Amino acid sequence: MPSMSFSPRAGTISALILLLSTLDPVKANQDIVSTSIEASVERSIPQIQLHSDRNGPSHHHSFGFADILPSERVYQAIKNLAESYGCVDGYTDGRFIGNRPISRYEAAMLLKACLSKISHLTDEVKALLSHFEAELTLLNSNVDDIDSRVETLKAQSFSATTSLRVNMAMLLGGTRYTGAGADPVSSGKRNLFLPNAFNGINNGPGFPTDGLNFFYVSRLDLNTSFTGKDLLKVRMEVGNTTNSSFGINTATPLSLYAWFFPKGQGDNQIVIQRAYYSFALGEKLSVTAGPIVRQDEMLGSWPVYYPSNAPLFGVPWYAGAPAAYNLNQGAGGAVTYSEKFFDSMLAATVMYISRGGNQGNTIQGGIGTENAGATTTVQLGLTGSKWTLTGIYTHSQDNYASGNSQGTPSYYSIAVGNPMNSYGIAGFYDFNADNKLIPIINLGAGYNQHMDHYSSRSFSSWLGMMWKDLIAKGQSFGISTGQPTFLIGNSRGNADDGNYFVEAFYSVELTDNITLTPTLLWLSRPYGQQTEQITGQNSFGTLAAFVKAGIRF
Repeated sequence: MPSMSFSPRAGTISALILLLSTLDPVKANQDIVSTSIEASVERSIPQIQLHSDRNGPSHHHSFGFADILPSERVYQAIKNLAESYGCVDGYTDGRFIGNRPISRYEAAMLLKACLSKISHLTDEVKALLSHFEAELTLLNSNVDDIDSRVETLKAQSFSATTSLRVNMAMLLGGTRYTGAGADPVSSGKRNLFLPNAFNGINNGPGFPTDGLNFFYVSRLDLNTSFTGKDLLKVRMEVGNTTNSSFGINTATPLSLYAWFFPKGQGDNQIVIQRAYYSFALGEKLSVTAGPIVRQDEMLGSWPVYYPSNAPLFGVPWYAGAPAAYNLNQGAGGAVTYSEKFFDSMLAATVMYISRGGNQGNTIQGGIGTENAGATTTVQLGLTGSKWTLTGIYTHSQDNYASGNSQGTPSYYSIAVGNPMNSYGIAGFYDFNADNKLIPIINLGAGYNQHMDHYSSRSFSSWLGMMWKDLIAKGQSFGISTGQPTFLIGNSRGNADDGNYFVEAFYSVELTDNITLTPTLLWLSRPYGQQTEQITGQNSFGTLAAFVKAGIRF
């Protein structure tokens, strides 16, 4: 029976949690850790011997259970916990074998080792402690040590600690126009019919933007917690995208870079884009409120398993329903109720956001006024171990935010000035977890009823697929297609506004902090039914490409 020696290294817990938090941007409020725990881990981790009851060599990062199948949830929970926190560093030959069964006692030993390194006692960890209670008791004649550690985690986690997270992207790329209408819109050909003709921020009116350009965007998040169940977030953003091929002044707004959405500031100006506080009310209720909030960070369920910082186009990240999952930002808050529902988790969220909530003049804004520029959202979501399914309803007073750069010019012109009811259904299933050749499948669609004089209607959809670790660990491939928001008709008849997009990316992790992502985009008809009016021709498309270097620390 071979012996496996194990010498856990505490490492920098802050860096580990930062890395984990990037996997789920919606749940990034768990990325703050206590430096006192970090110091105690350095002092307290003992050397542990793991013994296998099967013949064969010892392996680095080897997991499994004699009476727990790899397909079972508890198996994956222990495996993910041990891998995430480095609780198995030190196996002799540095190899990874994968799903080889070992005993329950080895699983319990891994759990105990991880207990010394984790900084937040999650519900999953609590469940694992309960599941392996008998084995942990046998491994320790005196379980007071484990109980003490659990109580320490409860008392010390997130104790008034602030962290700074920086996410930066440097992008080299451009767009090229295609079709008979390309020439009238190309650089140097001023066109007053362009959607950005009077949209200039830094340099006056917008111009065609089909040149090669190199620009950056950056986010700085200050996160603070006082009780371990709360989060105070302040986000600052800065970039120089405005007049790039993918900025707010682009001649084809559908190719706006989705990761960065400037709210009127000029290039290279740091602007506060989030300021809110989240806290729990008991075990099932959570509340978020603040003077600068945005919808996507307050929802109880997120129906997309697709990287938020890789896509060029916004529709994939907004679940195929960018009017229901919109970019409205301002003063507001949300309440989420969560409850276990059979083997899944049920979450219901109600929220209100006023774009003009900082205004005291009710003609210009305010909260609960006719001119607030407000959105009211209700979402119901179910989440299982490999899937999420959601339904959402959003009422927009004027829909300025969700109209911006998320649809055709005909859609935008109606959405900006009129109230709208938006509905969306979306979800994903992680087939890739069981078979690396089968992708994660995302599906979503949105339907909008505009409250204009003609009762206009619009629609959007998307299909997204992603393969994780496709060729090697840390390398992911994704492709998505669908229809950006377009008018489908009104009381006067049907519209001819349809269009399609295709986007593909390949992401390569060069280091734990640096990712390189080439991205391609094709838009078949970004101007929809206004193509001939804008370009003078009946065909016009856009090809776009960039290489993004993503840096996080």
